[in-house]
Amino acid sequence: MYRIAVPEYCDETIVTALHSAGSVHRISQSLDVDSDAYDALILDWRQQDVDQAVTRLKKLDHLPLIAVIGPDQYLSDQVCRCETVEFAILQDLESTAFRCRLQRMIQRNATPLSVNMPQMPMTRLLYQVVDCLRDWVIIKDLDHRFLMVSDDFARTVCLPRSDIIGRNDLEIGTEPQAVLGNPDTGQTGFWAQDDAVIASGEASSEENRDWRAFAVERRYKRTVRVPLRNAQGAIYALLVVVSDITDRVVAERNLKSRNLMLRRVTEAKLNAEQHRQVAETAIAAKNKFLASASHDLRQPLHALGLFLAVLERRVHDDDNLEIVQKIRHSSDTLNSLFNSLLDMSRLDAGIVEVSLQTFCIRELLISIRDEFVQLGEARELTVSVEVSDVTVHTDPVLFGRILRNLLQNAITHTQEGEVRVCCREEAGQLIIDVIDTGPGIPENQHEAIFSEYYQLDASLRQSTGGMGLGLAIVRKMAQLLQTGIRLQSVLGKGSTFSVNVPLGENGVAQPANKPLRERNLSGTRILFIDDEPHIRDALTLILDGYQCQVISAESPVKAIESLTARAMEPDIMIIDYRLKNEQTGVVAIEMLRNHFDRPIPAIIVTGDTSKVILQAVRKTGCRLLHKPLDARELVQAITEVMKAEELILN
Repeated sequence: MYRIAVPEYCDETIVTALHSAGSVHRISQSLDVDSDAYDALILDWRQQDVDQAVTRLKKLDHLPLIAVIGPDQYLSDQVCRCETVEFAILQDLESTAFRCRLQRMIQRNATPLSVNMPQMPMTRLLYQVVDCLRDWVIIKDLDHRFLMVSDDFARTVCLPRSDIIGRNDLEIGTEPQAVLGNPDTGQTGFWAQDDAVIASGEASSEENRDWRAFAVERRYKRTVRVPLRNAQGAIYALLVVVSDITDRVVAERNLKSRNLMLRRVTEAKLNAEQHRQVAETAIAAKNKFLASASHDLRQPLHALGLFLAVLERRVHDDDNLEIVQKIRHSSDTLNSLFNSLLDMSRLDAGIVEVSLQTFCIRELLISIRDEFVQLGEARELTVSVEVSDVTVHTDPVLFGRILRNLLQNAITHTQEGEVRVCCREEAGQLIIDVIDTGPGIPENQHEAIFSEYYQLDASLRQSTGGMGLGLAIVRKMAQLLQTGIRLQSVLGKGSTFSVNVPLGENGVAQPANKPLRERNLSGTRILFIDDEPHIRDALTLILDGYQCQVISAESPVKAIESLTARAMEPDIMIIDYRLKNEQTGVVAIEMLRNHFDRPIPAIIVTGDTSKVILQAVRKTGCRLLHKPLDARELVQAITEVMKAEELILN
């Protein structure tokens, strides 16, 4: 219901006609009308000069004004263009059209908000919308009095909304320093910021990261101030929206912290990657050096072993034979070192094949017992191996090498007492413990001892002649077999290495592979190619002792010439991998097989341990032997290859 002001001089016919439009209030004839108290003003100009009346009413341009005129009253063009007053005749005041017209005027021209704002439907709707927001929504007049506040703000200041409207910040208990500012600290108060926006007529936005008004703890707020204008464009109030951005600021801070951490992790990862590349480069250089050095050193050692084999067959008196045996012992020690290097190279190259079998472990344990009991006696140690009849499923060669390395390691590092090998079954596994009474291993070294070239006591290098590869080989072979290795050790009392192997199904054990006896090689035509004359001489002497027909040459071309001159085809070829003019044994085999147009069986001999060469030889399918060669090993290999080709009859 609208409040309509009517001067006292207006007759009752106007008052009566307006009752359907709103509540009518009589006022004095003075034009000083309180715009906050009324929604519209009705004047009776039927007996007045309209031009003069319009001039006198300019100060009421903020209040909707309707002048009642007669049906035939004259209105000049200047009056018709006046935007502050509208005209109506008496008969219009009772019509529905007039009520709609009055509503539009009030909504268009009245001040949008005031301290005594009427409870209009649109206002109630506005409050409902504002109260749904989490932000503080505040409207102040130009004197800093609250015209409207959201429910969240009212709850924050602990006052009902009715006690806030019409008051300013100081009157509702806001800290004076926050309202008026503090010149000593340079703090700007709310009112100064409000006045600056009203004066400039431009909206502003700021963030306060130490907001303590109405809050004990530090909060983060964003404040937006927007000047409000009426229909005539004049600023009549200020809209203030305060948003709590604490969660956002904390999230940004956490994100910044995470980004910093991520950057540090990334930098650490890059550094680790660089270190890894440096380590890989160093390992590659080490492998290259070992491959080259091992080849160059294996050549004379290979020749030495071959000549020793010849010498052992020729020496019969005890004194000279003892000297030869000492030389053989030194040669075997060197062979052991080079074989360790070879094992590591083959494992790194990934060319070690796993052949899983189901077999009784008894013969393997007996073989290990016979091999190491005498070694223990030589060191005044008691070595015992418990023999088990259990059937297991693994690679017998690789698993045997694991046990031998563990036993050798235990004997090497035990000065007195005993070394025992014990067997026990547990959860479908055979657990084999290698127990010694050595000095024990510190717990912080349990992982390191499985590293390559690592020795717990460097002083043992000279006494044992080892290079710290035994346990590294054990770990790599165990990984191939997917076998677990465990270590328990007590300083001063000894160590126990435990290796587990899955049990096999009884009754399906495969017979153990018995080594072939050296067969009669008499008359076998053997082609031997090596670019080292003394190695050719030594091997020829050995094979001559088996009544073989040996044709030796330094290259495949020379070999073909010699064979052609003798009208002979070889039964088997033994070819060194590295030949003169950067030729390889693989190429030589291909040339000879093409020349004779048949797949002549071949053995490749090499002193190289590089990954590339080992893989290349593996692809040929030929038997591969590594320098330095033992004569018996060479004869055994010839026998096995010839047997496979069915060239030697039983």
